[in-house]
Amino acid sequence: MAIFKWTAILFLSLLLLFAVLISLMDWNWVRDYAVRQLSEMTGRTLVIKGDLDISWSLAPHIRLEQIKLENASWSERPYMLEISALELQIDLRRLIAGQIVLPEVSLFSPAIFLEKSYDGKANWEFEIVPVGDPAPDERTEFPVIERLKIENGLLVYDDPAADTDIKATLASVRGTENHRDSFTLQAKGKIQGKTLDVDLNADPLLALQETEKPYKLVLDVRLDDTVAKIDGTLRQPFQLKGLDMYFEVQGPNPGRVSTILGFPMPDLPPYRLAGEISRYGDIWKFSGFDGRVGDSDLTGDIDVDIGQSPLFIKADLTSQKLDLDDLGPLIGIAPDTGKGETASAPQKKEARKEEKTPTVLPKDEIDFEALKQVNADIHLRGKRVESKLPLDDLTMKISIEGGNLILAPLNFGIASGNLRSRIELDASQKPIASKIEAEIRHVRLNEMLKYFDIADDSAGVVGGRAVFWFNGDSIAQMLAAADGGLLMLMTGGQFDNLLIEIAGLDIGETLVALFDDETDTGINCAFVDLPTENGMMSLETLVVDTKDTVFLGKGTIDLAGEKLDLVIDPNPKDLSLFSARAPLHIGGRFSSPDFVPGSSAVLRGAASLALLPSAPIASLISLLEEDGGEENIHCSGLVEAINEAR
Repeated sequence: MAIFKWTAILFLSLLLLFAVLISLMDWNWVRDYAVRQLSEMTGRTLVIKGDLDISWSLAPHIRLEQIKLENASWSERPYMLEISALELQIDLRRLIAGQIVLPEVSLFSPAIFLEKSYDGKANWEFEIVPVGDPAPDERTEFPVIERLKIENGLLVYDDPAADTDIKATLASVRGTENHRDSFTLQAKGKIQGKTLDVDLNADPLLALQETEKPYKLVLDVRLDDTVAKIDGTLRQPFQLKGLDMYFEVQGPNPGRVSTILGFPMPDLPPYRLAGEISRYGDIWKFSGFDGRVGDSDLTGDIDVDIGQSPLFIKADLTSQKLDLDDLGPLIGIAPDTGKGETASAPQKKEARKEEKTPTVLPKDEIDFEALKQVNADIHLRGKRVESKLPLDDLTMKISIEGGNLILAPLNFGIASGNLRSRIELDASQKPIASKIEAEIRHVRLNEMLKYFDIADDSAGVVGGRAVFWFNGDSIAQMLAAADGGLLMLMTGGQFDNLLIEIAGLDIGETLVALFDDETDTGINCAFVDLPTENGMMSLETLVVDTKDTVFLGKGTIDLAGEKLDLVIDPNPKDLSLFSARAPLHIGGRFSSPDFVPGSSAVLRGAASLALLPSAPIASLISLLEEDGGEENIHCSGLVEAINEAR
């Protein structure tokens, strides 16, 4: 038994002596060897000025100081990485079992400088040079870090070509008994020229590797005047998958963040949105959100499929109050900026610019490039529509595919009637080609005109059809190249009151030449035919049938030059009456029309409807009716007379 006793004593003595020798050994040769290997491998000089300090145990504690890694040769900064001190532990028991486990890693004052050159080179791109034997094909397991501590961390990103410069401070916060560790990051700077301010509070960085456990974060971001907050969890942070978050975002114009998001957003008035955001595979879901855009409210669900090329947007949206002028920027028109209206500072500036222009039609080109970057299927319902017209019950479906936009249906109630339309737009060609088809059914024109402070009894019920083809990248360009036409019937109202109200009370004396005190100008039926070619509307036929007089009209409306050249000619049914009345010439520009009596007579004495050209108006009569009403009685007579004259 004595032999075993002394053998054990000798073994322990040798082990103790080995431990003493190990502790007294200068381990800087290991440091120097590692520095040489890493420098050769990366092609960058690695410098470690401090001694390699090892405290031996079953989990040895290792400390290195003053670590620096050389930057790319083109950079003005000498180093891309600087660490004041690095401390780590290695679990020897697991190492013997073939597993690299680091119970704790601590970084003191780490500073990482990431940058790009003007020609797109990145300083984090290394030309890795193999050192020693070629690496095996099999991937080795990455070391497991059980705890990561960061004190006074600094991260700098600089990309001058993209006008981006961000400086962030980061740190690990040790948790209390009831709270786990956390990670914080505060960043300031600019991204693509826009001021950036970020505040992140999240679970520890090491929790990112726990793919089955939700990673919690709270993120506040300010980009110029756009503010966003995200609060929730995600299960696969590096792939941005498994999101379950609440978001809030508000700003002056969603179009300002298009380049940051990587997909197009429309130019709209100030907005605020909030809701749930999640991701399943390639599909981002914005569920149950509500918010405001300008003076309009918006609720619904949006899916964005980034797995398709281009990305696909599907949305089902509802608005209790939809202010149409909020959508004006989509077609190059500044939103209303009057009292009580919501608009950003640039939009108010644009509105002031439009007020000063001598033209009426918007000339700013519409940015249709976004149509080529997305496909979409969007449904929108607006229960109450705010506009300069009495609109309600908007129903719209937006389909976008391959740069082609179709709005069909685009229907809404208007002035006790409705307007049904279809809009097609092909953004794949330059200039843009588009088409509009519309049907006007039983619209009470007097209800529309009262929104412009025009007398309620001046106009009656309107029905009509229109189809136009356009080419152009702005409203003005489109109308200047318009082809197509409009056919419309109206019954009811007072013709003299209508002209006076539309033109202004100051021309009341001018209209004496057209009307007589004894003339009954109550409208039995009015018909207008406006064929259009290359931006020129020709008033082929204007017939206003009253009790005593038939008013005939001819002329042109120049959409390119925004000019009017029209004549309205009174033709008494009894030629012995009021024969001295003169026609009315309407000229000038859209912005300031002129009303001159007694010039450019078109059809003097042509009281006979037999002189009128035939027109396909019979089918329009049904558009005047409402629930089998009798609004079409007077127009039926006019249609019969025209048909007999064919």
